[in-house]
Amino acid sequence: MPPSPLAVTLVQSTILNAVSNVLAQIIDRHREHKPFTLNTLALLQFVTYAIIIVPVNFAWQKYVETTFPGFPTWRNRSSSGGGGGGSAAVSPDGLLPRKEKPALLRPRRRPSGLRNFAVKFFLDQTVGSVMNIVLFVVLINLLKGMNWARVYSLVCEDFGPIMIARLKYRPVVSVLMYTVVPVDRRVVFGSACGVIWGVYLSLYAAV
Repeated sequence: MPPSPLAVTLVQSTILNAVSNVLAQIIDRHREHKPFTLNTLALLQFVTYAIIIVPVNFAWQKYVETTFPGFPTWRNRSSSGGGGGGSAAVSPDGLLPRKEKPALLRPRRRPSGLRNFAVKFFLDQTVGSVMNIVLFVVLINLLKGMNWARVYSLVCEDFGPIMIARLKYRPVVSVLMYTVVPVDRRVVFGSACGVIWGVYLSLYAAV
């Protein structure tokens, strides 16, 4: 029995997050002009955060796609093939085939999935961003052993800067995610695109 899409996504995304944390540690040591030594505790904290957050994002992406399905492509309603009797295209006397209008003279089709794409894009920049930022600050600091009062203070303090940083790269990722990437690959795709983002988060969390 093959592994489930969630299991595959969890393994791949966790590996990518681990890579981003190690890269962040290398960058951090280089900036401080210190020899690199792996901070295993920080790596385990970031990997644990990833293991928790990946299923949440996987479920979120499935919900969004189920509620607002489709890609922003042009709906093809050609008269060939399909029921409804509209595909015969005969002349008024019923004997000779009727010539189709040239494509340029036909009415323009309404975009299929464009509205749903816009809604998904908006939700990803708002609800998705807020959810991921809050969960990151809460989880990573709880894993460091901080109490809830301090965690709440850090959410208020860190939310703005992280949100601004996220908005510098996430719109491009969202456009690609909701136009070409299948729903069960979106979390992995986001993790792959977000290796640099993961480095940023690791550095923000002081690795």
